[in-house]
Parts: sequence; C-alpha cells; structure tokens
Amino acid sequence: MNNTAFKKVVRHFISLLLLTGLYGCSTVNKYDDLTAVDINMVSTAEAMPQVLHGRSSKDDKPKLAIAFGGGASRGMMHLGVMKALEEAGIKADIVTGTSVGSIAAALYSSHEYPDVERKMFEFAEHEIVDINLSRKGLIKGKALARWVNKHTGYKDISDLPVTTGIVATNLTQQKAVMFTAGDIGEAVQTSSSVPGVFVPIYHNEDILVDGGVLSLVPVYAARQLGADIVIAVDVFCSLPPPLKYTAVDTMANTFWIQSCIATKEEIDSAEIVLAPVSPDPSLVNFGGSVERTAAMNVGYQAMKQALPELKAHLGQGD
Repeated sequence: MNNTAFKKVVRHFISLLLLTGLYGCSTVNKYDDLTAVDINMVSTAEAMPQVLHGRSSKDDKPKLAIAFGGGASRGMMHLGVMKALEEAGIKADIVTGTSVGSIAAALYSSHEYPDVERKMFEFAEHEIVDINLSRKGLIKGKALARWVNKHTGYKDISDLPVTTGIVATNLTQQKAVMFTAGDIGEAVQTSSSVPGVFVPIYHNEDILVDGGVLSLVPVYAARQLGADIVIAVDVFCSLPPPLKYTAVDTMANTFWIQSCIATKEEIDSAEIVLAPVSPDPSLVNFGGSVERTAAMNVGYQAMKQALPELKAHLGQGD
C-alpha cells in the first residue's frame, strides 16, 4: 500500500472511531524507568544549573548544541540542517529534541549523516502508526518507540555518543522535563505524544505528553546540558498549518498559536535561530522522495546562510 492509500485508510478509520465514541480495546503506556530532569524555563544561561555528562566544564572550546524543534512531517527540514553542518565539518557536542525533533536528535546522536539521510528517505509512515481503539488516544505510540530503537541501535539515552536530551511536558505538574537516561524509543514516544492524538504516558504516576506544549524548540534544555552556543531549529512557527472548517484543522491551528507564542522567548534566546519555511504547509504529509528532498533543501539553505554567523561564534575563520 502506498502512502496516499495508507493516509486515506487512516483518515476513514479515525472518522469511524470518532463516530463510534472511541470505544473498544485500549493500551496503557507506563514508562517509570525513564530518568526525567526538570527544565529551568529561564532565558539566561547563567541562571541554569548544568547537567554535564562526562564533559569537562574547564574545556575552553565552546560547546555547540542543536535544539531540534517539533513540527510533525516538517521535521524533514532538520535533515537539511544536518547536511549543511556535515559539509562544513561542524559537529554538535549536545543535541536536544522535542517531538519530531526528538527523532532528529536521536538519529543525529547515534549515526553519521549519510546513515541518517538514508533512514529518513527509506522511512514509511505506516511503520510508526499503531491505531488504538480507546478514548485515551487514536495512536498507541509504541510503534514509534520500536522504530526509534531499531534505527538508533542504542538501548539507553545515556549511551549515545553525543550528549542528548529528549523533552516532554509533565501535565500533572505543569512543567517541561528532559529525559537524560532510559529507553530511547520510549523517551521519543513520550516527547511526540500529541495530546488527543497519541495515548499519553504515565511516568511515576504523572501524565506526560508532547514537549511542544511548553518547549517547542528546546533551547533551555540544551543550556542545561552545558551548551555555550545553541542552534535553534524551528520548523513549525514560520508557517501555520492549513485552516479549514474541520476539527483537526482547528485543533492544529490552536496548538500552533499557543505553542509559538508560549515558546517565542526560549527560541529567540539561541545564538542562531533557523526558521525555514516548509514547502508544504501540511503537518502530516511526509510525501515521497521529491517532497522530502524539497523539505531537506529548505533546511539546508537556512543553515548554509547562517554558517558565517555560526563560525564567528565558534571562533572559526572563513
């Protein structure tokens, strides 16, 4: 089944679930073994205690972080950012990610760029969609966790070669949190659990959902991990999703407004802010090779244009 046919089946199935009240079998996502650290939501790096992972705080070389933001299918633009940095010979010391950005962070941390590109072009949407017959959510999320674990090849966030933080929102305590240890797939699933779409996560009796609610582009998390220079990659706020007179579109636009306004100060606090405009306004259309290449190229051009500024921050010559 191709992607177009698969999307039609999913849309019809979701409509049926909505009409029937979302009754039936259900699933529970309970991940108590993830290590969550509270994120200090303040704008100055000096005010943040750092969570360092085996890196010397006395190192004179500035630590570079990439904060990969949420944005569903627009996450293909993250790939272009990676490509431009790879060509420039610049490697991040730290990566953080929210929602689709958490997938980007996990892949960046676990593989060299050519492998990441291959995985993202081979990726098929049906691999991460596990329909759920429950009022808890339309998608279980466990398929996404399995896909991430399969394609990273590491069992624990703390084992990744690059210091990595995966960001989620703790609804119970109304705060942003960052996973620094534990199952990588479970962390990414939690970070990507869009409220009302994915089944939420139980974590030590708290309910956790998508990190984009409070930290769309996790710059503060990167600071907390020791970053001196942060590249914020915002693939979401530069273009609102299509607005039509449907429940899905109004919900998506509401989330867009709330997230982009609430997290603007955090995004703007980064040294380098990239806000590439997606060639496709949709949040659910990954498309085929042509569409993915177009999205990647937009991210690539945004990072290329910012390279002189980044090199100046890093103290590198032309």
